[in-house]
Amino acid sequence: MKAIFLDIDGVLNSRRTPNPRKLPYVVQPDLLARLRRVLEQTGAEVVLSSTWRYDPAGLFSAKRSGIPFVDVIPDLPDRPRRDEILAWLDAHTEVDRFAVIDDEDDELDELPLFQPSPATGLTDEVADRVAAYLNGATDTDMRRGRLERLLQNLRALVEGHKG
Repeated sequence: MKAIFLDIDGVLNSRRTPNPRKLPYVVQPDLLARLRRVLEQTGAEVVLSSTWRYDPAGLFSAKRSGIPFVDVIPDLPDRPRRDEILAWLDAHTEVDRFAVIDDEDDELDELPLFQPSPATGLTDEVADRVAAYLNGATDTDMRRGRLERLLQNLRALVEGHKG
């Protein structure tokens, strides 16, 4: 089994996502279409790693928006997302290849992380690189620069991860 651990905010929506009513849970259709293309190309299953997973309104919105997820990672309070993903993987030994798509770092350094910018969300370039990785064409992930990731981690320590 191939799995994609999916964050939503900053991946399937972005700073440019139209949201005139200022709703908290919005998915941008073209970004979701890119994710669906990756799923078609790889046969991967989506596991929600987004904070949407532990809010009933978030889960409802994810389903209503058509995000094709099969499961969610466990909620381990005061632990980084990395630990939650690793706990899920420990319980699902059938996974032989996986990727994490998240605009934040959240101590994901040891995992195959693909980081879109929260300004744009999931781009064609990131989607193509995720597909190549999951299909075994490359072992290279796609992270933003070290300084930007360090600043993200520092901000997360101060403010907490927001999505």
